[in-house]
Amino acid sequence: MPDRDGIQASVRLGTLRQLEIFMKVAEVGGIAQAAEQLHLAQPSVSIQVRKLAEAVGIPLYEIIGRRLQLTDAGHRVVAAGREVADTLQRLDGDINDLKGLKAGRLRLAVDSSAKYFLPQLLAPFLRRYPGVELEFTEGKRSDLIERLNENRDDLYIFNHVPQDMDIIHHPFLPNPLVVAARSDHALASRRKLQWQDLAAELLIIREPGSGSRLALDEYLSDSGQSIPRSLALASSEAIRLSIMADMGVGILSAYALVNEQADELVQLRVSGFPIMTQWNVIHLRQKQLSQVARSFLDFILEEAEAHLPMKKIRERLKHAVK
Repeated sequence: MPDRDGIQASVRLGTLRQLEIFMKVAEVGGIAQAAEQLHLAQPSVSIQVRKLAEAVGIPLYEIIGRRLQLTDAGHRVVAAGREVADTLQRLDGDINDLKGLKAGRLRLAVDSSAKYFLPQLLAPFLRRYPGVELEFTEGKRSDLIERLNENRDDLYIFNHVPQDMDIIHHPFLPNPLVVAARSDHALASRRKLQWQDLAAELLIIREPGSGSRLALDEYLSDSGQSIPRSLALASSEAIRLSIMADMGVGILSAYALVNEQADELVQLRVSGFPIMTQWNVIHLRQKQLSQVARSFLDFILEEAEAHLPMKKIRERLKHAVK
């Protein structure tokens, strides 16, 4: 027989659907936005959230100005909801494994720079396991760290490992950061450049706090150099397009230069570059990975380089000037 106290506790916490709806409200920060994403009428979302709050017995959120902010109880309900969702996802994966299937949901959150190689890894993995449903989030480093803190995904891909977090990280791919310019740029034909040779150029770089910016700042600090006139942008793709528009020179992952659309860009031979970093796949230490998530982790650690143009990447490394 089910434990009666457990049944009563579940009643107090409302239904799974109410939890799901409230978690979406908390994620997007509003009733209207949640209704749009869930394809529900706004009154329906409001009713379900109200019923959940009545079941809990205390308010789950408050409106300050025009912003929805969770109460302490609201934060705890969201955390409990994520635990329930994780448990059900693991159960689904376990049952599929017992059936001899590889199926279930894989939730990935990745740094936006990973777009230059990640599709080439996801495609063969999904072909191997066609029953896997992918839930994919791309964002800035600060957004990913927030999601990681809230345990909203299975695995995360970072260029620069977050510090002071109880996580496990697995380096799986080299990520050389190179100085790039248009192929017709005046510096493109120079065989040996110093950092100071870029002083007259507009240097296009990622915003403070991003993984590649942290790596650049660490390199310059260690070498006693500084950033010249610069333009900080929020994505590697924006940097690539700005370089192609001849706005200046930029610092990019070498993967952005092996893309077939990057034929107009060249790597400048600047002393000290490429800056060597690593792509890492990360999860919380206490995270209980589903079978699908573990399968993807094993795949990316064992086979990533086999599916990527590593020959071209290593050619970039040969261009390093010491």
